[in-house]
Amino acid sequence: MNRAELKTQAKKVLSGKVFNFFLILFLPTLVFSLIGLTVWGSLAVFILGGALAYALAFIFLTSLRKNTQPKLDDLFAGFKNNNFGRTLEGYLRVVFFTFLWSLLFIIPGIIKGLAYSQTFYVLADNKDITAGEAQKKSIAIMNGHKMDIFVLYLSFLPWILLVGITFGLAFIYVGPYMELTLAAFYDKIKSNAKSDKK
Repeated sequence: MNRAELKTQAKKVLSGKVFNFFLILFLPTLVFSLIGLTVWGSLAVFILGGALAYALAFIFLTSLRKNTQPKLDDLFAGFKNNNFGRTLEGYLRVVFFTFLWSLLFIIPGIIKGLAYSQTFYVLADNKDITAGEAQKKSIAIMNGHKMDIFVLYLSFLPWILLVGITFGLAFIYVGPYMELTLAAFYDKIKSNAKSDKK
């Protein structure tokens, strides 16, 4: 896995569009932070978590592949075309199974969390697939790549530290940069999985 290649691809897409991508991440974060201040609000945030995860996967995959500006109305993609039910199920499945594996100590939980990490990209990429099928497909395409994505996450530590040092200001660039790189990672392992089947 060539991490530099994935990051270069992300930077090319991000060029000239930083603020637009930042809004895509900032607006739902702001809204969720505000409504999550109460018990019922926190429950609403949890229920809507799957729809947001789906929307972000859809937006960053689409922008990466077409090198286009992200669209704010795509933040509602999780509510369109009967997506809400399967995104909610997908979110519950990922949270539930990751939690169960975590009961066996932290390491198994982390490993399974990495295995499930592509679930929402799979859902965004396959309109007719169920949440259970998406989770299984995530496990399949992550086979042999869990260490790759773990090291990819670690490679962003200096950027995350920069966000802390600048009191969050650097997130304007770092947030979209990370998300586009992770979308590029999905595209790469998905292509590799197809090649392996030939």
